Amino acid sequence: MSAIDVTGVAIVEPATRPFFRPATLLVAVVSVGLLLLAARHVIDEGYLRKDIAALEARDAWRSGGWLSQVVLRIVSFLPGRDLRESVLSLIAAVAAGAMFGALYDRLRRNGWIVISAILLLLAIGLHAGELYTVTASSRAIPVYLAFAALIPAIRSLEDVGDVQSAIALGLLLPLLLLASPITTPLILLLAIGAALADPDGRRDPRAFAAMLLVALLPTLIVMAGIFGFLVQAGLDPADALAPYVATYSSFRIGDVAGSFAALVVYAPVLLVPIAYCVWPGLPDRRRIVSALAVITLPLYLVAARSVINTAMTAIVPPLALIAAFVSWVAVVRLPIGLRVFALAMLVLSAVLSWSVTGLWDDPAWKAALLNFIPSFDLRPGI
Repeated sequence: MSAIDVTGVAIVEPATRPFFRPATLLVAVVSVGLLLLAARHVIDEGYLRKDIAALEARDAWRSGGWLSQVVLRIVSFLPGRDLRESVLSLIAAVAAGAMFGALYDRLRRNGWIVISAILLLLAIGLHAGELYTVTASSRAIPVYLAFAALIPAIRSLEDVGDVQSAIALGLLLPLLLLASPITTPLILLLAIGAALADPDGRRDPRAFAAMLLVALLPTLIVMAGIFGFLVQAGLDPADALAPYVATYSSFRIGDVAGSFAALVVYAPVLLVPIAYCVWPGLPDRRRIVSALAVITLPLYLVAARSVINTAMTAIVPPLALIAAFVSWVAVVRLPIGLRVFALAMLVLSAVLSWSVTGLWDDPAWKAALLNFIPSFDLRPGI
């Protein structure tokens, strides 16, 4: 805190909190280190990452989002399978560790004590799906990042509903384009929601069209930039459309019940936003739309996974729900009862992710991850 004396009047300036606090950096660095150790252990046990297997089978370019394809394309130029696996694990661990650090910082700013914030991070980090994403298959990380980024923007739009908040949401919508062909249709739905959030947009069709264009313009610019780059580089633009053709070329009714059951079993945290909508005595004004968005966005993944051709595994929608949930927890002030409930549901999610194997399981990966028995090279006869 500092004081400036102007014409005999002392003006006290409030102290600003640093953007990167030591505790935040420590949590991020420790998280990256632990996740890297787990990934290295799985590699040393001989488990081949799913994304590397798809890369070697030349199947990586027909599925997944543009962002994950770019990362895999760059990794493919590296010599040797071990180096490629290590680089992918490093990218996944850094992304997860940075999110853990940012989440810890936001939790502390919203009144969570150190122990409860650490326990929440541990419950997320020990979830089988979280470890699987970092150590075995990381192509869904852009989907998790997109959902985590959208929830605060939706909450801000719900709170203010002005042009600036619509622009902020529109700037994040290209993440859905880059994340996956499955998430691309959400862009138009969210853009329409942003246009309707403005009072003038609900009354005047011209204002609605203007707000809709404001929300869609960043995505259109990114899309034009991608195809322009492909043409300038002499690449076939059809390669960029290959994941969309493979995804939407056929429709079928899949295991809807199983996909929904996986969402409920592996992410029972969906009960917390529902409880928030009816919980009495909230410290801030109740914002129902953003709370329900935590559930509806992953539910869309469940429905899409059940009717279109996709390589998305059953664990992706629950992890998308957890990513959206922790992002929502980071921006909303919850009463102590809801905090305890949220922490308990996250712990339950982690326990169920290891104990319930009928909906999703990878025995080879679990055997590699949980094999901590050291091996010794002994001479014959000893």
